[in-house]
Amino acid sequence: MGGLDFFTKGMEVEVCSDDVGFRGAWFTATVLRSNLKQKKICVEYKTLVASEKDTRPLREFVNMANLRPIPPREIKRSFESSDEVDAYHNDGWWEGVVVKVLDSSRYSVYFRSGKEQIEFEESQLRIHREWVNGFWVPPMKEEEETVEKVEKKEELPQSQQQQQEKKMMKKKQVIGNFS
Repeated sequence: MGGLDFFTKGMEVEVCSDDVGFRGAWFTATVLRSNLKQKKICVEYKTLVASEKDTRPLREFVNMANLRPIPPREIKRSFESSDEVDAYHNDGWWEGVVVKVLDSSRYSVYFRSGKEQIEFEESQLRIHREWVNGFWVPPMKEEEETVEKVEKKEELPQSQQQQQEKKMMKKKQVIGNFS
C-alpha cells in the first residue's frame, strides 16, 4: 500500500523534507498530480510558500518515500516523560521526545535534530508514528484494544470460545438477511 495510485489528486498528505534544517519534519500538503515515469507526486504545501517574497503556496514534485497520509488523531492523549512525539512547530510536525511533564497539559520537548528544548501545549503534540507498509506504527490506541480483545478471546476455555463463535455466526446471518 502506498503506491502512486494510493495518493490521489486532492488527497491531504504529509511530506518529509530532505533539505538541511528541515530533516525529520512533516509538512501538510495536497496532492496535485503524479508523474508515473519518475515515480513522484506533485504537491502543494499548506504552510510553506514558494519564496520569502512570494506568498503563493510552494509546489514541488516529491519522492514517494517522503510522502504519507495524514496520521489519524487520537481524541484525547496525555503524554509521559520519554514519549516520542511530533510537535507542531514552525509550520510542520517535528519529531521530539517529552523530557518533562510541566502540568496536566504542558510538556517540555527536546528535538534531537536542532538540539533544542521547547514547551508545548498538549494540543500541539501527537504520538510519533511511522507509516510502514500501509500501517501506522505504533498502532492507534483503538487498534491496540482490538488486539487485546482478540488475545483475551484466545485465552477463553474452548466451550466459551465456541459460544462466542456461534453468536458471531448468528449476527452474520442476521446482517446477511438485511443486505
